[in-house]
Amino acid sequence: MAIVVVKSDAANVTVSLKSFALSLGAKDELMRIIGLGQLKSIRQTFRDSGSPAGSWAPLSPVSLRWRRYSSGHKLLINRGLLLNSITFAAQGNSVVIGTALSYAGVHQYGFDDTQIVKPYSYTRRQRGHDTFAKQQITNKLGRRQTVKRKTSSGISTVNVQGFSRHIRIPARPFLVFRPEDPARIQEEVQIYVSKAAKQAGLEAI
Repeated sequence: MAIVVVKSDAANVTVSLKSFALSLGAKDELMRIIGLGQLKSIRQTFRDSGSPAGSWAPLSPVSLRWRRYSSGHKLLINRGLLLNSITFAAQGNSVVIGTALSYAGVHQYGFDDTQIVKPYSYTRRQRGHDTFAKQQITNKLGRRQTVKRKTSSGISTVNVQGFSRHIRIPARPFLVFRPEDPARIQEEVQIYVSKAAKQAGLEAI
């Protein structure tokens, strides 16, 4: 029987099979089964806001106000970019599950450091700063008429000096093995091997 080894390394989780004697094609198929099962497990972790459920640090009141989220907002789920970026790849006797998003590590491991912001500028429009002037025009009836027209918009350039700010993002690990994962993977292997043995006319393992 194959020995199932599970581990978490860097931004990936890996499931390995030792002493597994099926053909390469058969192993690839089994790896896909395990990979799909693990993706479902990771999606459950997102739905549960961590493993164990509710273990991810909640959003701060400031973040809730800034993003205009309700208190029941699901963590790490907005447009689904992070969740949908997680894929798996079979590598011989292993399947590696991970994501290539650059900011995924910030959520997986957290971030606590000082960030230097360089000077920058932006434009700002304030309707209260619009200027108007009276002008004489000739209307459709051929009569002279005084109207008020806007002569300039209240658009100004704001220059912001460079500054430093401390950013703390708590870790919310999503690439994890849930407590039920090893037993599920073991069962997937047993079912697959038994099915393969039956199709080959051998005794079930």
